[in-house]
Amino acid sequence: MSVVNVGLIGAGTVGCGVIKVLNQNKEIIKNRTGITINLKRIADNDPERKRPVRLPKKKLTRDAWELINDDSIDIIIELVGGTTIAKDFVMGAIKRGKHVVTANKALLAHYGKTIFGEAAKQGVDVGFEASVGGGIPIIKSTQESYAANNILSIHGIMNGTSNYILSTMTEHGYEFEDALKEAQEKGYAEADPSFDIDGIDAAHKLSILIMLSFGTFLNFDKIHVEGIRDITSLDIAYADELGYKIKLLAIAKSRDNGLEAGVYPTLVKKGTQLADVSEAFNAIYVVGDAVGPTMLYGMGAGMMPTASAVVSDVLQIAKHLSLGNTHRSTPRPYGSKNNSSLIKMSDITTKYYLRFQAADIPGILGNITSCLGKHDISIESVIQKSRHLGGGDVPIVIMTHEAREKDLLSALRKISRFKAITGKTNFIRIEEL
Repeated sequence: MSVVNVGLIGAGTVGCGVIKVLNQNKEIIKNRTGITINLKRIADNDPERKRPVRLPKKKLTRDAWELINDDSIDIIIELVGGTTIAKDFVMGAIKRGKHVVTANKALLAHYGKTIFGEAAKQGVDVGFEASVGGGIPIIKSTQESYAANNILSIHGIMNGTSNYILSTMTEHGYEFEDALKEAQEKGYAEADPSFDIDGIDAAHKLSILIMLSFGTFLNFDKIHVEGIRDITSLDIAYADELGYKIKLLAIAKSRDNGLEAGVYPTLVKKGTQLADVSEAFNAIYVVGDAVGPTMLYGMGAGMMPTASAVVSDVLQIAKHLSLGNTHRSTPRPYGSKNNSSLIKMSDITTKYYLRFQAADIPGILGNITSCLGKHDISIESVIQKSRHLGGGDVPIVIMTHEAREKDLLSALRKISRFKAITGKTNFIRIEEL
């Protein structure tokens, strides 16, 4: 029976989940793998606070470097989060020849190239299944199951907080702020939910999937990111009337002239797989040239699902150690010249949902459609509610055929100067999967 020593840095929510999985499933792990995982040391800057699991005091330390410098520890689990001290811990462990397992998507999105480059140099593994999709095995699927495929596109609901908020708005007619408040009360949203609702968390995860699927390390700051703060119950109601739901999607598409990548709200056809993903669940829809369309679905966050993914990486590395294998799973760039360049959002072509707020006067719809037509934007359908007696503002909703985004934005700038336009125009992209 092989014994592999592990050091855990960060005993927060996920760290406690890792401890719980290793303790309660110890015999299952041993019977399935023939390996005993010995959690030798735990480092945390607040070892005294109450936790849902018991931390043996003799294993605890405040100093993470005690674990990194311990020659008997084979694998370091980094669950501190962030991109500062966590980077120091990860790079320090790698340079000392230790394998690393992390759930830190922000760290990999910003410094993945550096981290994986050093890991390849030192001949060690970096496990990061938990960085995208929590317990959903999207990383292993991309590295292994899709390895023989040219990945054509990725569409992912990768943030449970945003999906919970949009689902609540859809089901109960809430406005954004009310749905956010409920998400916070139920523990689905942080006190400061900015990373989630502004799309940054999903963009971190998308960056990692792009690295694996298209073999290119993108500059994270170049990825187009929008959140859901501007989505209203009115937009959700009109989307429903038109046969759609609104989802925050992380999207990457391989094109002949490069790679489309971004995170933004989209209209998705009702009855399709992604449209039916509700509450805090995640789903990632991948299309490969050989395998065709596939989708992975499950809990994208939480103590136990994420801990499950962390421990799965630990076991994979431990298995190779016990067999004496040299196993290097570090991603490497392999993309062609075409799909390694990022296409500007202004150059993408898609369909759009437009909602104008206009004074209820004759001719305004004609003026709007005429301006759109002059910018090569054709109209698929229009919703204009009946006029109010005595005037007032009315919403005008237009669904377009495919158009280039720079043409749409140019048209919207001109329409915004119409005297009859009384409010900000909302536009949401449409994804036909």
